[in-house]
Amino acid sequence: MRPTHLDAGQNFGALQCELRGHDLLVNAADHAPRMIVPRHVHENAYLCVVVAGGFELEARARVACPPGSVVAYPAGGPHANRFGDARGRCVNLHFGDSWMRDAALRGWLADFRCAPLGEHAASVRRLARELSARDGAAALSITAAAIELVAEAMRTPAPAGAHGAIRRVVDLLESDLARTPSLASLAHEAGLHPSHLARCFRATLGETIGEYVRRRRVEQSLCALARPELSLAEIAADAGFADQAHFGRVFKRHFGTTPGARRREMQRASQRASGVQDRPGELH
Repeated sequence: MRPTHLDAGQNFGALQCELRGHDLLVNAADHAPRMIVPRHVHENAYLCVVVAGGFELEARARVACPPGSVVAYPAGGPHANRFGDARGRCVNLHFGDSWMRDAALRGWLADFRCAPLGEHAASVRRLARELSARDGAAALSITAAAIELVAEAMRTPAPAGAHGAIRRVVDLLESDLARTPSLASLAHEAGLHPSHLARCFRATLGETIGEYVRRRRVEQSLCALARPELSLAEIAADAGFADQAHFGRVFKRHFGTTPGARRREMQRASQRASGVQDRPGELH
């Protein structure tokens, strides 16, 4: 399935305010709790400043982006986002041609990255505050705030040793989610001590290795639910769960419904799409 294409300046989420000035477009968008943004690409490179809430970025690897993160999105880079339990607010900086002539900024925006400035960083709070200005100096003030924040983000080093090692671990986990390697073997592959790997994994992705694996197992099980010839017990076993009951508990905790109920929803949706209506008295 091809990712959705967004034109320059476009974002998902409910637009709250927008300000243009000095070859810069800045807007704020709110995102509902647990909102899943489907895989998509942006025509332009831009920065997302996480003011509230937080999300998981899925690009080549999964990266947790808590409040105070400054996230760089390269032009044409496919990715998806999953927001957490709290309502999210993102302030997005879309740069015009004059900004992109700066080689340092252009290079920094050429790949996905997350600079953890912190939600109480002065530059993050100033940008959010200046966006609500409505006087004649608003365009100038938001431009100055953007320059300050971009410079701070570009100078912020990535978490020590995190991305390369965690990316290798995620690749190993994703290669066979039903049969998870031991923490010791994952640590050996990553070149880290097991306890350091556990801390680094949670700091990077916002969840433990076990939580990541259980979540990814139930996410993958959605495809199997569409196959009526497979029983729920078979789906649970194929996904790596000890029994159907455990699979059901994890599935409901993640999706808010049971596997059986989700399967019936999928069947009804498929019938509607094919023009087949439920017959009176038919049980589901």
